[in-house]
Amino acid sequence: MSSTRSNADKSVEARLAAIESKDAASRTPDDWDYLFANDQKLAEITKKENQHPGILTAEEVDYEQKARGFVNTMANLSAAEKALYDKAVAFGDPQAAEGVSEIAFIRAAGHTAAGANGTTYDPTKTEITAANIEKYFSYKVVDSSGKTRSRFQALTQFLQAHPSA
Repeated sequence: MSSTRSNADKSVEARLAAIESKDAASRTPDDWDYLFANDQKLAEITKKENQHPGILTAEEVDYEQKARGFVNTMANLSAAEKALYDKAVAFGDPQAAEGVSEIAFIRAAGHTAAGANGTTYDPTKTEITAANIEKYFSYKVVDSSGKTRSRFQALTQFLQAHPSA
């Protein structure tokens, strides 16, 4: 019986791996149904996010992005930057954590970006500091809703309040 279960587990894992190798747009409705029915970690993360928005750790966001076939922006953060994200979440500042996510998204777009006063920079090599947010990162995203600006302001304030972050 244990070999049957082992084979069944391997079959589930193989199907999940095949689904997760596709981007979100390439997945069928059956793929989505199977994913949500069989990926227990994703189910736990989704439940946590639905019950308490803004408290996922960097590791959970990373897993969710991969499992759902999204662009894996968290892969563009160093371990220290993921720790910064987690620290913002732990301090109850999801806006600051989202600011880190915005920078991860910018980095996913490539190695050259525009900053203040016509400057250019490499977002993949630019450290997350209050000064760099103001000089570089805040110029990359055009968002008429003001959400991105608010997230960058929250992150800047968080970094200033927690210099060792």
